[in-house]
Amino acid sequence: MTLTDRFTRAAVPIAEHRARAWPAAVLACAFAVVNTWFVLMQHWSYRTGAFDLGIFDQAVHSYAHGQLPVSTIRDPNLILLGDHFHPILILLAPFHRVFPMAETLLVAQALFFAVSVFPIARLASTTFGRRIGLVIGTCYGLSWGLLNAITFDFHEIAFAVPLLAFGLAEYLHGHPGRAVAIAAPLVLVKEDLGMTLAVLGVLIALRPDTRRLGILTAVGGASASLLSVFVIIPAFSAYGNYRYLGKGGLKAPEAALSGDLFTNDKLWLVMLILLPTLFLALRSPLVLLLLPTLGWRLGSTYILYWIPTFHYDAVLMPIVFCALIHGLALLRPHLVGRRRRLLLPLIATGLSVSCLAFFLQAAASEGPGRPGEFAAAANRLIDRIPANSTVSTTNTIAPHLTSKADVYLLKSNRPTEWTLAPYDDPQLTYRYADLVIRDDDLLLMHHPAPTLPPLRER
Repeated sequence: MTLTDRFTRAAVPIAEHRARAWPAAVLACAFAVVNTWFVLMQHWSYRTGAFDLGIFDQAVHSYAHGQLPVSTIRDPNLILLGDHFHPILILLAPFHRVFPMAETLLVAQALFFAVSVFPIARLASTTFGRRIGLVIGTCYGLSWGLLNAITFDFHEIAFAVPLLAFGLAEYLHGHPGRAVAIAAPLVLVKEDLGMTLAVLGVLIALRPDTRRLGILTAVGGASASLLSVFVIIPAFSAYGNYRYLGKGGLKAPEAALSGDLFTNDKLWLVMLILLPTLFLALRSPLVLLLLPTLGWRLGSTYILYWIPTFHYDAVLMPIVFCALIHGLALLRPHLVGRRRRLLLPLIATGLSVSCLAFFLQAAASEGPGRPGEFAAAANRLIDRIPANSTVSTTNTIAPHLTSKADVYLLKSNRPTEWTLAPYDDPQLTYRYADLVIRDDDLLLMHHPAPTLPPLRER
C-alpha cells in the first residue's frame, strides 16, 4: 500500500450506522456537571486570574454592550481584535448581558468541553461497542490537555474543541460535507485554526468523489488564516502588524523560526500528546491535523508556547482521540477471533491507565485552593467597591471585579480610584488615600481625585 493510498483510507467511513445516543449523552452530562463544579470552585477560591479570564471577561462585556472588545488589563488602548482574531466570542455576549460575571465564561467553557465528549464517545461506541466506546469517551474527557485548559482560566479555544470533535466525527462517519460545515467556524476562533481546516480539506481532497470540496476547504481555510494575520489583525492593531511571529511574540517575521525546532522539551511535548492514545493515533492520517498548531508552537522560541501547562493542547485532544478511534478501526482486519476479544479490552485498559495517570498528575499540580479566610476577606472588600469605578488589584482578584469596574493590575501603576491588594504585595504602591480598610491580609484604599475615569458604564 502506497503512502497516498493509506492517506486516502482516512476518508473511508469507519461505521455505516450510529450507536444509540443516550449512553454518550449521559457521559457528556456527567462531565458537564463535574467540569462546572470544578471551575466554579476554582474561581470562588481565587485560583483564576486576570490573564486570561479577566481579559476575556472584559472583551465579552464590550461585545455585550455593542462595542469593540477592549481590556484595561491587557491594554486600554488596544482593540483586542488587533491582538488575536477571535470574533466568535460575540456569541457569548447575550449570555453575559444576562449574567455579567466571569463565571459565565467559565461555565460556557466547561460545557463546551463536556459537549465535545458526546461525538467522540458515540463514534467509539459505534465502532467498538458501548463499553469500550465509553472508556474512550471517558479517557478523552479526562485528558490532560482539556484539564490544563480548564484550570488555566477561559480562552477562545473553548469554541474550537467541540467544533473539531463534531466535525471529525462526521468526517469519519463518511459525511465530509457536514464535517466542513461544522469545522468552518474555526476560522473565527483564532487566526491559526484556518490552517487546521485547510489540512482537513487536503484529506478530503484525496478522494476523487470529494476532491472539489476538499480543495475549496483547503484554499478557504488557508486564505482565512493569511487574511487574519496579514490584513484583519494589523488593521485593528495600534502597531500595524501581527505581533506573534517571533520570540515573545514581539519580533519581526524573519525571527519566527529562529529557535530549534526539536529540543528535548519539545519532543517531550509531542510524546505527551500521543502517549495517552498509546501512540495508536499515529496509524491514522488524521494526525496531520496536529501539524499546524504544533508547527508554530515547536518553531517558536517562546517557552510558554511549548511547555505542556497552559491551554494550547486542548485543541489537539479531539484530534488525537479521533485519530485513535480511526487507527484502531484500521487494525480491525488484523483483530480476529480470540485476538480481538483480548486485545481491545487490553488496549482500553492501557488507555485508561495512561489517561488517569496524566489526569492525576495534572490535577495534583494544581494543589489546594486559596484559604477560605482570604476568599471571604476579598469578597467583603469587593462588595465595598462601587460599580463604574476604576481599581488596581492583583492577578487573582482581578476577574472578581471585571463585572463591576475597570480593572488594572498593580504593576501598571495607574492612578485608579481604588486599590485592593495584600498589604505585603511587593507591587503595591502606597498612594495617598482618604479611606483605608484592612481585612485579614488585604488592604482596600480609596484615592481622591484626580483618578482615571471608567471607560464605560455598567
